Amino acid sequence: MCGVNRHGGRRSRCLGLALIIGAVLVGCGPAAATPAVAPFASASSGSLAASSTTASSSAAGGSVPGSPAAPAATPAVATGQPASFPLAVVAADTDLRSGFTSSQVAALLRAGRVLVPCGISGVRLALVDITPDPARCLKAVAIPGAVDAAKGALALLPAGLVDPRVKVLTVDGADLFGNRVVRAEAYPVTGHADALPQDLADAASSYDPASIRTVVSTGDTCPDRAPSYWANVRGKGWDWTLKGGTARYVGVEVDGSFSGPTGDGWPVVSAVRTGRDLGSVWRIIHDADLAVNDFECPLVSYFTQHDHGTYFTIDPKVAGLMARVGMDVASLASNHITDLGPDGIRQTLADLDRAGVKHAGAGMNLAQAMKPAIVDVNGLKFAILSWDATGESRAATATTAGSLHPTTAAIRKAVALARSQADIVLLMPQWNWPEYSAPFSATALAQRDAWYRAGVDDILGSGTHWAGAYSVTKPDPSRGWRVAVTSHGNFLFGQSWSRQTQEGLIYEVTFRGRDLAQVRLHPYIVMDGAQPNLTDPATDGAFVQRQAQRYSQLP
Repeated sequence: MCGVNRHGGRRSRCLGLALIIGAVLVGCGPAAATPAVAPFASASSGSLAASSTTASSSAAGGSVPGSPAAPAATPAVATGQPASFPLAVVAADTDLRSGFTSSQVAALLRAGRVLVPCGISGVRLALVDITPDPARCLKAVAIPGAVDAAKGALALLPAGLVDPRVKVLTVDGADLFGNRVVRAEAYPVTGHADALPQDLADAASSYDPASIRTVVSTGDTCPDRAPSYWANVRGKGWDWTLKGGTARYVGVEVDGSFSGPTGDGWPVVSAVRTGRDLGSVWRIIHDADLAVNDFECPLVSYFTQHDHGTYFTIDPKVAGLMARVGMDVASLASNHITDLGPDGIRQTLADLDRAGVKHAGAGMNLAQAMKPAIVDVNGLKFAILSWDATGESRAATATTAGSLHPTTAAIRKAVALARSQADIVLLMPQWNWPEYSAPFSATALAQRDAWYRAGVDDILGSGTHWAGAYSVTKPDPSRGWRVAVTSHGNFLFGQSWSRQTQEGLIYEVTFRGRDLAQVRLHPYIVMDGAQPNLTDPATDGAFVQRQAQRYSQLP
């Protein structure tokens, strides 16, 4: 692959892949041959399915059969035999589009604007059969590199061959690698092979929907200041903060509260709510197979509304909000969690326990802070660990309250404990300081690699208040792809003085069994400093995605 590195460079193999694509697309005809629908326009609407919001995300999917760690066996399809299997519509892993309609995909396919694996003799798209041109096919193994090499390229890829080198796009709102609601939608794209070639034999039988699990992760959360003001003082209630819809930008101006990069202040976005897709943020969290959150500040009965400053106390009712939205786990190891001392930690743990929200990273002693949160997601067990790598909080000891700090001994013991109870170990650190920055620091890169060697599978980090770099790498080929996120940006934190602190990314990370299959981003802006609202990923939401991708290490 020729993906983005953390300096924004491209590997030299891109030229060869571009030549391959040129050969595939030769004779595709002028733009006039395509339908009236713009061939690569964003079709993000419809990518979120409405659903009931009354059940917990971790409990709702228990009826899915089979163990994702060892999926129910599917009869193998022999080479040379006819076969049918789902085809994912894929683009480059950094593509900003989210989905298409089946009619759009069909028109593009007929116009020769979609790469198709060799060996596919027919494509059924929403009950319409299309025969691809065999002269323009590409070996399936070359498709990830091909879509990466040509801006805007689309391809069909057997679902069994999907990995993080490509981004899967929705079709008519259905998504083979999406949450439990959209996975239940009838998927409209199927490939047929009259005589299955060797390179597609495994793909024809290796996709098992029962093996798919999505993890949704949200960023910096400390709902004092603006979130508390709107929920309590203005009487909107806490559910309102997470029931935003979509927003659009109407301008950018300068806020002079702080000096900013040029000394004149920071650019801020002016936005308005569209009035559409209300509850879409709630559904993203609720419909995930597993939802986790970086919760940075103490819940206490004596909370007070703060309009300014860096002293925070959080309304205990927020624990109930997290339970209602389906947040399964709160990561507590942060620089603010010990601000109120042992009593703040004691009350926070008690409130989360009463609400049924699991937690990790802080405790009344080291053993409690080290204990992972374990969530069984339809037979696949996730262990979530949390530690404060900034060193700003008080470290828990054998006899005193605090957060988990990542000493060598603590890491070894915590990871071993998590690994003994789970199939996948997710780490949610606060790290990659200084705050208000996007690139990986040299320290964070060294920590990431050390934590991988210690046995952590994936890292969903937070703490800088900006959406920052992430990596999708394969440091140990025998263990597959891994993702490491530096920071999601603010989620419920109340910082509206810069564009970077207004915008953020919800991460949707999809696993096929134990293997990482997809890493997809949902951009949003926090309206009124209190309510995240989704933005169009291809337009208004492009800035925050590019901010993260510019410094990322991607395949």
